[in-house]
This record gives sequence, structure tokens and C-alpha cells, in this order.
Amino acid sequence: MNKVILQFWEETDKHKGIIPDGCSLHIDTEERNEYLFKIYMNRDDDIPVVYDRIVGDSVIAFIGDNIYESLKVNKSIKLSENEYQNLIKFEEMLFNFIKC
Repeated sequence: MNKVILQFWEETDKHKGIIPDGCSLHIDTEERNEYLFKIYMNRDDDIPVVYDRIVGDSVIAFIGDNIYESLKVNKSIKLSENEYQNLIKFEEMLFNFIKC
């Protein structure tokens, strides 16, 4: 297993409320911060009808070699809620709530 940074996301929809929106994985804290900057830099003061936002602090996670190889290339990866749940179910991702 390989150590990475995990950030949870949720989607806010003015009509449907708040739903889980998976997570993002990052090779390190600096890549997480850069990823968040890129997401948030294009937002203005108007609140859209639907938008993603982070949930809480990032945590340390451990992932299998296959997904880690992709993460080494891309530095950050966004996983849908289903992808995230599948990684947990098949024990390809382990984590506890240790803040980074």
C-alpha cells in the first residue's frame, strides 16, 4: 500500500440538497493545495445552482499499486462516489482519520 493524501468532496445542488461526491487523491500535500487552487480560482462571488466543495480536512490514506501508478503520473485524481466506494469495498484503499 502507498501513502497518499485523500480529500472528500460533496456536491451542493440548490434543488436536491447536498450529496457525497467522492474524493480526490493527491501524491502529497502540495499537489492537493495546487489542485484546490485550480478548482476554486475560477469561481466568482455568485453561488451557482450546482457546485462541488471540499468536506473537512484532508486525511492520510493508503492505496494499492495500480491506482498509485496512475497517481504518480497525474499527481491528483478525482474519484466519483462509486469509484471511491468500490476501492473501499475491495480493500484497495485504507484510511483512518489522521489529519495531514
